[in-house]
Amino acid sequence: MAIYTAREKDTHDHFGVFRGVDQIEAFGQASVVAGNAFISCVKKGISFSELYENYNFVFLTMGSAICKSFIKLGDTAIIHAHFDDYKFRQMISSGKVYKASKGFDLEKYYQDYTEEQFKNNIVPAEYMEVSEFNGLTGRGIKNNLI
Repeated sequence: MAIYTAREKDTHDHFGVFRGVDQIEAFGQASVVAGNAFISCVKKGISFSELYENYNFVFLTMGSAICKSFIKLGDTAIIHAHFDDYKFRQMISSGKVYKASKGFDLEKYYQDYTEEQFKNNIVPAEYMEVSEFNGLTGRGIKNNLI
């Protein structure tokens, strides 16, 4: 799970809108890139900076993307990503991006959020489902192969 608020630099050349392609990028960074890097660091017992000396994490494929709405400058996106598969630095994830209503207290809501709620995509009524992604794949590739 990740939370991100769209900033000026994210939307300035497309009229204040955090587009579907931006949502795909945010979802991928929050799931297959960050998750994959974290697991690799734990397995190898090294820091992120040490990991990135030898590996770069890239997108390989995208299953399906359904964009139902958009995020505007200043809106807060909540990314719920589930890992479908992980093997040899390749990770596949699926999930949804939601938009929180203005003034919604995210910290308070997630304070008691359970694993069961996450697994079942239980979110507050104040959330708007913005997009859904399935089969987004990323892999850690050795720098000397790029």
